[in-house]
Amino acid sequence: MKELLLISLLLFSSSTLAEWVEYSIKSNGDVVFFDKARVEKNGALVKIWTRVRFKTSLMGASSYQSLLQINCASRSETTLQNTFFSDKNWTSLAMATNTRAKPEKKIKVDSVTAQLADMLCNE
Repeated sequence: MKELLLISLLLFSSSTLAEWVEYSIKSNGDVVFFDKARVEKNGALVKIWTRVRFKTSLMGASSYQSLLQINCASRSETTLQNTFFSDKNWTSLAMATNTRAKPEKKIKVDSVTAQLADMLCNE
């Protein structure tokens, strides 16, 4: 119970400081955002919070939020944590936040992450 309360507080407090900017609509209708207020740059590495509002529910989830690290030098990405939500407004957890980083992978050309990397790495 304490863990759920802590996660809720972190999500609420981080959302109040956020400046979510829509930057892409995928071909399937999913809308993609990033938090302009919490971009962290450290050399070639950029950490950024992203969100997706699914057009249609994906296995019971209607939205998604992740902490993404983009390596501008190698054009690669690592998802550091992610959370699926059952509503379209990122308030009702569909499952616990996954805080295990995923393996680093190359950013696909013409992907929404490539669009984000182009914006953030060229600033």
